[in-house]
Amino acid sequence: MNTKTKNNIGNGINYLLSAVLIISGTLKLIGFEAYMEVIKSLSPNYFENIYLIGFVALAAGVLFAIPRTFTYGFIAALVFLGGTISAHMQAGDNFIPQIVFVLLTATTAYLKRSEWFK
Repeated sequence: MNTKTKNNIGNGINYLLSAVLIISGTLKLIGFEAYMEVIKSLSPNYFENIYLIGFVALAAGVLFAIPRTFTYGFIAALVFLGGTISAHMQAGDNFIPQIVFVLLTATTAYLKRSEWFK
């Protein structure tokens, strides 16, 4: 696979993940009822910090989408996703979707910045 193809696939996954993080963060910030119920079921402490969680998801998504801040967004997305995995594990909830997002995030980095993995 040539460099241009790898970069295009990486960009596609990158923008998809960024959109998911931005939408997730926005829905938390506006208080979308379905998200509120999930957060309440995980822990009351998470619900008390819903705006912080939403802001972090939104910031990670924006940083991840902008090529100039890709590195910071990559780190922020992994940290955020690690927190979501911990939260779901602690509540005894399914955390496989979050692991898939971590793998897609790492795949994006590999396709866009393969020199990181040498």
